[in-house]
Amino acid sequence: MSIDPNDPRMRAIYDAYNRGDFKKEASLVVKLLKKHPKDAELLQRAGSTLAQLGQVEKAERYLKRALEVSPDNAQIWYMLGWVYRKMTNLPEAARCVEKVIALNPNLPEPYVDLGNFRLTQGNASAARACFEKAIKLNPGEVNAIVNLASLCEREHKFDEAQALAERAVSLAPTHAPAMITLAQVKLRQGKSVEAVAIVQKLMKTTVMNDQDSASAYNLIGQAKDRDGEYDAAFSAFEAANDKMHAHFSEAISTMDSALAPKSLQRLNMFFTEENVSGWTKLQDAEHPAPVFLLGFPRSGTTLLDQILNTHSAIKTLEEKENLIDIRNDIVKPVGGLKKLRAMNDKTINQYREKYWGRVRESFAGDINNGLIIDKMPLNMLMLGVIYRVFPEAKIIFAQRDPRDVVLSCYQQHFGMNAAMYQLLKFDTAAMYYDQVMSIGENMPHAPAA
Repeated sequence: MSIDPNDPRMRAIYDAYNRGDFKKEASLVVKLLKKHPKDAELLQRAGSTLAQLGQVEKAERYLKRALEVSPDNAQIWYMLGWVYRKMTNLPEAARCVEKVIALNPNLPEPYVDLGNFRLTQGNASAARACFEKAIKLNPGEVNAIVNLASLCEREHKFDEAQALAERAVSLAPTHAPAMITLAQVKLRQGKSVEAVAIVQKLMKTTVMNDQDSASAYNLIGQAKDRDGEYDAAFSAFEAANDKMHAHFSEAISTMDSALAPKSLQRLNMFFTEENVSGWTKLQDAEHPAPVFLLGFPRSGTTLLDQILNTHSAIKTLEEKENLIDIRNDIVKPVGGLKKLRAMNDKTINQYREKYWGRVRESFAGDINNGLIIDKMPLNMLMLGVIYRVFPEAKIIFAQRDPRDVVLSCYQQHFGMNAAMYQLLKFDTAAMYYDQVMSIGENMPHAPAA
């Protein structure tokens, strides 16, 4: 039975939440859970609050406990999906949102979230279907209209993108993403002056959050760069990155991620001749080895991927987390890399099956006709693990002048995670580039390779 909301202990929790004191809220909730360990609301609050504090692993555990108590609670499923998104576990995040949709099929918002996940996973057609479904359920669903407009802009469907963006602006004149998307369409149409005017008007008339403000500055930077106003462009990119850096500073500093610099440091220290010399050779491989297209972001992997994809006998996977199982089991935990030495054929083949299971999902089961190339640039940091699980894999490595790479990354408006955060400043970007590339340079060839 749930605790009475008027209980003084619950009032103290609500007060801490209203003050934005998430540390105090978490402390009070965890303390109360000791007496009420199966209270779904408390478990959900614990998960939500700990996620706000960046303690996503603990948040996941509490939310899973909440679902054991209340398995059909859509709010808990939604929160768990949000936590998985913060953990960059997009397949699990999408699965949670799919569960929310199954429980509430007539709500438009979950379709918007699922569309965003599908887009991040590289499935534009599925993303479009989700956005269109949300709009069908609610023709005034501005976020869905904006996201669909942005998708059309990426697909060079500028007339459709402009119509959708203008529709979103007419529905919500102060909606920052709608205005920024309209400006982005104008920029892609070569109308840089109009694009900048839209964004500058928005910045004068609307109070924006840090992420929208960063998007606006980044767009100004793109426009000024195209017009040859390089000093103004650099200032705009710098302002955009400063906004993102400040906004995500606390969350990234507490995030436990396989992409974080400290994780890369462990990888570089581990993959030595001494540590890999004891690896046993895979004798009974199940499932074939893929081809991996690797390289640092902005090194030309996308262009190479597009060229390869024109061949009728080649299928490319674009930036999908197919190695996430082994990344979470082996790379992410401190000390997890030691498991590589003890791996036998059975364990390796289990990871190979998990990998191909995710690939089959991407191609609706059709993986037998043609060569599959897995393009995920930052799987570069997984190179040693790839050698262990797929010793016969072929690697295509894209390389570009590091000065161009770091500058190009600085100009981008990436989705934020522990890796992309490093690219917001030149010094951390250069150090991160060195860490990633050192993995490839220092990796000794394992006997199984």
